[in-house]
Amino acid sequence: MNQFLKRAKELESQLQADRRYLHQHAEAGEDLPNTTRYVMERLREIGLTPTEICPSGVTALIEGAKPGKVLLLRADMDALPMPENNDLPFKTETDAAHNCGHDFHTAMLLCAAQMLYEHRNELCGSVKLMFQPAEETFAGSKKLIAAGILENPKVDAAVGMHVMLDSSKPALNYGLGYMTSSCDGFKITVHGNGCHGAMPELGIDPINVGLHIYSAFQNLIARETPSAERAILTFGAFNAGATPNIVPGEAVLMGTLRTYNKELREKLVSRMHEICEYEGKAFGATVDYEVLSDVPSTYSDPEMTKELAGYASEIEPGIIGKTNYMVTPSDDFAFISEHVPTTYFMIDAKVDGCPVQHHNPGVLFNEDALPYGAAVHATCAFNWLNKQGE
Repeated sequence: MNQFLKRAKELESQLQADRRYLHQHAEAGEDLPNTTRYVMERLREIGLTPTEICPSGVTALIEGAKPGKVLLLRADMDALPMPENNDLPFKTETDAAHNCGHDFHTAMLLCAAQMLYEHRNELCGSVKLMFQPAEETFAGSKKLIAAGILENPKVDAAVGMHVMLDSSKPALNYGLGYMTSSCDGFKITVHGNGCHGAMPELGIDPINVGLHIYSAFQNLIARETPSAERAILTFGAFNAGATPNIVPGEAVLMGTLRTYNKELREKLVSRMHEICEYEGKAFGATVDYEVLSDVPSTYSDPEMTKELAGYASEIEPGIIGKTNYMVTPSDDFAFISEHVPTTYFMIDAKVDGCPVQHHNPGVLFNEDALPYGAAVHATCAFNWLNKQGE
């Protein structure tokens, strides 16, 4: 058995305690005071000196005894502003819930930090830890980057990990190249001219304009996206009016565009702006386009990822699952991948019999994955840094 998996299993009770505390005291958004306090206290217990370099953004440095490069390991800490529906003894006590598994990510990185600290005298270079808020709103990584997470010391490469729900076996999945989708969230406000429903010619119907925008956006996928590419354009809201006999003055549409191809993304977003402008002009309405999110696709550096996957494969026979893994959800770890070579792993933590996925009140995650995730972080960091230091 790999030395880090063996040690992680020895620390499994602490792994579970960390995960369950964070789960029970879930916090959402950019302000995570209790989560931040807990993580910093645990890092101090390990022997590290954590720093909150921006609100609820925590870092600590594990310095090896020998000089070398700097590898960043990242965990997101925020929950979702939604309830959960289960009978867990550590069910959330707050108005937020860890229905995306970020409590797992934080607990696994805390355990990896302890193991790497225990092996610091054998380590070339340093491991920089990144515990971030606001992944769900795509704000946390950017704030930590602005606060200097990639500097002092300068980070050479980065690794992130997310729990997935494909299998109850803790298989490690990865992709080469762009492997999470981009996310361009938008809010479109159509300003028409309200009037009596019996005399629609006296007004400008924003619902009609909104329907034409909706239809034209769908045709971007059906007629302007190359058949070999993948793009998803989803509307999640279309709100207008409140009564059956009045043409309202305003309609609001909201949705997201997701793809992996950077050039295609730029083209489609440009076309979305054009459609809003010209549909508005065609019907005499004013259309405002507001950007709600602007997240690129996470790029998993092929050379680095294959090297790290090789180290991870030694943790346990058969741990490597899919090697061409891509997911349509987005992650603000993508902003880190724009600055340094990055690997983004996905580790399975499915509970058999649980049919739902992330962001669902009934989702469950299998704690058997905890020591494996911690071992992946520690094994990859230790071997990569020492290989670079040769």
